[in-house]
Amino acid sequence: MRPLDPVVTDALGRRFGAVVALRGVGLRVGEGTCLLLLGPNGSGKTTLLRVLATALRPTEGRAWVCGYDVVSEGHRVRELCAFLGTSPGVYAGLTGFENLCLAADLCGRPRRQVAELLGWAGLEQVAHRLVRTYSLGMRRRLALARVRLQEPRVLLLDEPFVGLDEEGTRLVGELVTGIKKQKGAVVLATHDRHRARAVCDAVAELESGTLLSSGTAGLAGAVSRG
Repeated sequence: MRPLDPVVTDALGRRFGAVVALRGVGLRVGEGTCLLLLGPNGSGKTTLLRVLATALRPTEGRAWVCGYDVVSEGHRVRELCAFLGTSPGVYAGLTGFENLCLAADLCGRPRRQVAELLGWAGLEQVAHRLVRTYSLGMRRRLALARVRLQEPRVLLLDEPFVGLDEEGTRLVGELVTGIKKQKGAVVLATHDRHRARAVCDAVAELESGTLLSSGTAGLAGAVSRG
């Protein structure tokens, strides 16, 4: 039977040779929930996000996104899931406008949304400049606009506040809130717990690839351990 929650992992593990990056991780993230993923550098946060995004295959256990297995049904997962890592992942040799037009074509969205999204991200004045001339904050806002264009059911964020000012932080909040209202789910990994509190409902903590705890930790809502 397929799991009903947007994100589920069961005894999930990932090794890189002799190095254990994830060990026996069990999580369940319900509809309308943003999970704050905490842990020191090297704790496995990014590895977990990349497994959920189908960029890495688990070596043990299983994971599902929107009921689809991340290994055997990865193509369906990628249709429903968006991953924004520490690198904005935009094309420096294209303009901001061209980046979003390309993204619209790839995910089957109408190009008429592009101008609106550039305005939402505060990039309308630089829309036709090459992205290589953008600051880091501008590139990250462009990446947020691309994610909003995709309309994912599940959003995976790795240090989303890096390079963003107060306005950029507000855009992250709007994006996360919109997905939650559509009964999707967000997994957000960050060291900036203060800014994450505004949008997260539950928390899970990793250390050396192992889930130490999960629950509210001062936030509303909960996530169960597997």
